[in-house]
Amino acid sequence: MKKNVMGLALFGAISLSANAHSGHKETSTPSLAMTEHTLSTYQLAFSSDAQKVQYLTRYHDAVLDVKDNYLVLTLNQAQFAKLQGNGALIFSRADTTSRADGAPITNSPMTARSQSAGQTSGIPSFPCYPTLAETQQMAETLAQTYPDFVELKHIGPSWEKSQGLGGHDLTVLVLKNKKKNKWRKRPALYMQGALHAREYTPGAITLKFAQYLLENRETNADINWIMDQREIHILLIANPDGRVLAEQGLSWRKNTNTAYCALDDTLRGVDLNRNFDFAWASPIGGSTDEQCALRYHGPSAASEPETQAIQAYLKGLFKDRRGDLLSDPAPLNTQGVFLDLHSFSRFVMWPWSSELTPSPNGEQLSMMGHRMAAYNDYLAFQTQEIFKVGGSADGYAYGQLGVASFTFELGNAFFESCANFEGEIFPNNLNALIYAAKVAKRPYKMPAGPQIDDLRLQGAGNEAIPAGTPVQIIATVADDIFGRSLTGQLPPSEAIRKVELTIKRKGKRGKRRILLPAADGVFDTARESINYTLDTHRWRQGRYTLTFRAQDASGQWGPKHAKFLKIDNSAIPGTVAPVADFVADCRKGICGFNGSVTQDDRDALAYRWVLANDNFYAVFHGEQVEIDYYYAGNYQLTLQVDDSHGYRDTKTVQLALDGIRPPVAQFDYQCNGLTCEFDSSASTDPDGEIVQRLWRMGEQSTYLPGAEKAVHTFSAPGEYGVALVVIDNDNEFNEVWQTITVTENK
Repeated sequence: MKKNVMGLALFGAISLSANAHSGHKETSTPSLAMTEHTLSTYQLAFSSDAQKVQYLTRYHDAVLDVKDNYLVLTLNQAQFAKLQGNGALIFSRADTTSRADGAPITNSPMTARSQSAGQTSGIPSFPCYPTLAETQQMAETLAQTYPDFVELKHIGPSWEKSQGLGGHDLTVLVLKNKKKNKWRKRPALYMQGALHAREYTPGAITLKFAQYLLENRETNADINWIMDQREIHILLIANPDGRVLAEQGLSWRKNTNTAYCALDDTLRGVDLNRNFDFAWASPIGGSTDEQCALRYHGPSAASEPETQAIQAYLKGLFKDRRGDLLSDPAPLNTQGVFLDLHSFSRFVMWPWSSELTPSPNGEQLSMMGHRMAAYNDYLAFQTQEIFKVGGSADGYAYGQLGVASFTFELGNAFFESCANFEGEIFPNNLNALIYAAKVAKRPYKMPAGPQIDDLRLQGAGNEAIPAGTPVQIIATVADDIFGRSLTGQLPPSEAIRKVELTIKRKGKRGKRRILLPAADGVFDTARESINYTLDTHRWRQGRYTLTFRAQDASGQWGPKHAKFLKIDNSAIPGTVAPVADFVADCRKGICGFNGSVTQDDRDALAYRWVLANDNFYAVFHGEQVEIDYYYAGNYQLTLQVDDSHGYRDTKTVQLALDGIRPPVAQFDYQCNGLTCEFDSSASTDPDGEIVQRLWRMGEQSTYLPGAEKAVHTFSAPGEYGVALVVIDNDNEFNEVWQTITVTENK
């Protein structure tokens, strides 16, 4: 449930006292180090997507949890006071005080639920995330299992290895069809994960993506042509030394270089994503000379061996296609895509981050960024709109080489639950990564063309069928498929002009081309439906590749989408659609859904779950999923089931779910001249008790923990805004405000 947090922003700051709330008393003046590195837990409200993004980027390193209208974060007293003074609605939480970068994460609600009894692999309490050692071993296994498609490269040492202190190699998996491309270089997609060590999901998604491409190459036509016509370069763990520390539960961000921050070993190292040799130590901010800070950029550009290894590899992989001036664009025929995977915040971003002016390829980068954000439902924006950062990896790839570069901020936590990673983060980002590989040949042009969405071969699907079986081609073709924009300005779109189908039988050179009609008979809008019956009566046995692409009214073609269709006259055609069904096990704030009771004549089913209400939206995949929704309320659940013959069924139900219920703020007042008495005793909490009240009266602030009544004398007659915020024992809050008129005593 959304709470009104707009009112207090109109009034400015609310004066709070962290010590008064927590019950701690200061017995002595803290030292400077204690003040800087002793953190307390706060709750920071936001009233819009823009304000949420602003807070997330400014305090990214401090955030513990993200809810639908507030952040939970750890701050020192100075940071808290600054926010308070700027008018933010922020208050203390009853969580433990913790140390900064080296402190164990003990307050995450996901940790206990993710823990597996008798766990034998993966990061402790997070079995879905392989350790660094397991990642290296799995990479070697992939190279041995798929020798014609995998090359394993060690591109340079970590800092510890460069110093003879053990350490690790930076390992890149190169995926391509070696036999078809032995002497030919193909357009490349490069991606890297875990440049910041504590970010679990990026380091796992790189390896899982590689596994997916290799395991589905023979059954997925899109993956098949990507492996033939692209090179995929994956730096699995970009900060291996730091990752080892993060696997112990430490909130470790930087590398482990001991030359910096001699006063505190737990804060040593360099922020590698501020250390690249482009706009290093940018004057607009975003990094610091302070060695113990989480965003320390190092003593010089590319001072760290990890950064040096990555830069050298990128220079060898991509041609330099951009001029020396900041205003020089990369040519529109530039090949290659660079992806830097981070967590968290659910963002897709592109350069600049170090310059206040738009990048010279801004329109093209925006188009591709918004296309990818449509797949993962993330917020899309040019980095400099929020972040002001020099020395970043994506800034280097674009600024120095002209490569189309993007940063993904995955999910909602550094230590994301396995249920979220497997059910939501990986499957929803998978198609964004596949899309990046598809357009890597012309990333500054191809994304401007139409997308083919939700393509199905109904009657065939992934199964072999006998000749003569009718196949219904069902798809949406759209030029206006974009993710949400931070600015509210989406890229332009055009009407669809044509949709082309190419049919090729394996082992044969000839191709057949068909122009598919619009379902309504005419292409005249930016979004069209395709519903075309493919006649297979004269088809010979074998595997066919069906390749689709669409063109818009400007003449721009979009990326191609492919499906396999196998003709086998001994096969039994599928005619039975699934009947979607599920069982639910819902507890307070979390629901487990099991779709195994769905009925179908085949076992291979694909499940897509959407749980939503006015303030919540989540898409998960898998036969069994676990979804956190947090707040009590009425939700709509839609289960979509596709079977292996391309038939689909959906089931939609309304659910009244138990969860957290915010308090309700109410107050009355009486004035006698300039003195007014305010009474909040009518405020209630439906599932607990109110433990804090914050009053704002005119130009002054008063913090009254637990006080139902407040008395205030205004300095002069007039109209004043009075706000009340009530906070309950679940740290939920609600605000109400009124404008009152104060007059002189008669």
